[in-house]
Amino acid sequence: MSYRLVTLSLAATIVLPQFASADELTLRGGIASGFEQEYVYALDEADGTTPISTDYGLGGMASATYRMDDVYNNFGLDLSLQFGVLSGNDDSGDPLDNSCYITTYLGLLDDCQDRADTENMTAYADVSALGRYALGSGQTELLAGLSYLALKNEVDAEYLYPGGFENFVSRDTEFSGLGLKIGARHQIPLQNGMTVQIEGFVAQYRGDRTMDINDLETSSGSFNDEQDASYEDTIDVTTFELTPSVMMNAAWAGDGATMEFGLSYKLLSGIIDTRNVVEHGNILAFDEGDEFADVSSTSIFAGLTIPLQ
Repeated sequence: MSYRLVTLSLAATIVLPQFASADELTLRGGIASGFEQEYVYALDEADGTTPISTDYGLGGMASATYRMDDVYNNFGLDLSLQFGVLSGNDDSGDPLDNSCYITTYLGLLDDCQDRADTENMTAYADVSALGRYALGSGQTELLAGLSYLALKNEVDAEYLYPGGFENFVSRDTEFSGLGLKIGARHQIPLQNGMTVQIEGFVAQYRGDRTMDINDLETSSGSFNDEQDASYEDTIDVTTFELTPSVMMNAAWAGDGATMEFGLSYKLLSGIIDTRNVVEHGNILAFDEGDEFADVSSTSIFAGLTIPLQ
């Protein structure tokens, strides 16, 4: 299966106890895990009606944030880029045998799949420019600004039936949109020289979502039929991010540098259409699944912040 990688990415961060007054560059990277999603690509072998669930799988995330101080009066600016990739697969049924053929022949099932396999990849990126304002002693900051979000999701499924009949279905979903993002960042100095940082963001995007479908059938290895379809709509997508981390001095990276370790949770709500797009067995086209499903992942990451002055 071939995948086209997506764009660039998101996320804001900094990393000095009490938000130092110098331009900074923060880099983060880590591993990510997606959550289960009911892609309706296959039927349960026992009753021929139950959708099989797969998940978004494992992957990674990376981000870069350039933090500028005193851009205008007491306001600063965060320019952020984040990118994430998840890849998963699943299957149902056993290798081809006679049981599926017999139950279909006897009329016990209207249709029977010997096996179904799927692979999926999800990649997202967002770029944001957020104004930043420090409250009080500077341990709490408020952020707001513009953001661009792009996502690509590709699912390939293979259905195997008795008698050498195979059905290959590919679904490619893309979204891109502009939105407003707001958030806050707070630091809590600890007695041992470490600092706890908590940051969170909420954004609302509006953009175009397209879905391209290719449905190819073969019989005993010979080409049988091919159908293509495309769908496009304009949707609203809400994202939520929460990132707690622990920071400490990193003198090995330069004066004033800090390193951090943390967790990051990201939710993209209503962005994916997981409905079945072609008729298979007792599941009708667009009869199962969710037209506005979520993508979410949790990451374990390490980061480094380097002062630029």
